[in-house]
Amino acid sequence: MDLKKLLGLLFIILGLIFIIYPMFSAATVSLIAGISLIAFGFSAIIDGFSILSRMAHITAIEILLGICSIMLGLLFIYSIDALSFIVGIQFYLIAFVLILIGLIGIFSRPGTIAKIGSLFILILGILTIFLAAYSIAQPLFVAVLVGVGLIVDGVTLLVVPSFDEAKAIEG
Repeated sequence: MDLKKLLGLLFIILGLIFIIYPMFSAATVSLIAGISLIAFGFSAIIDGFSILSRMAHITAIEILLGICSIMLGLLFIYSIDALSFIVGIQFYLIAFVLILIGLIGIFSRPGTIAKIGSLFILILGILTIFLAAYSIAQPLFVAVLVGVGLIVDGVTLLVVPSFDEAKAIEG
């Protein structure tokens, strides 16, 4: 099994864990958001390197977003203490990451299924913006939305062929 399919399975499992076992404290939500952003960051970096030879401008943006996502994830895990105040900001930051990764996926991933998966992640990002207002009362939305995003990205990694496989199929 190649790395892409293994990551797809890992993202699906992590997404299910985030949805099935939502946490009841703001500190745990911060930890889950941090881990999720780190996972999305690694996904974006790996995806960016996989299209390096085809689309250099998209690669640079996606790798940069991946690095920023990892840094935000580490910040959520290690630095942010006053989470009851900052949960709304976390929603906006996660929405920003989801929207950008969704947009990049729409423009860079091959095939209809991959573009639909990226569109779904984009829609989740937009939905996350609207849910930011409710995050103070129910901060577990972060875990559920990012869990759904991880499942979508995991299924996309499992189903969509790589550029080389797509070229061989078309070919």
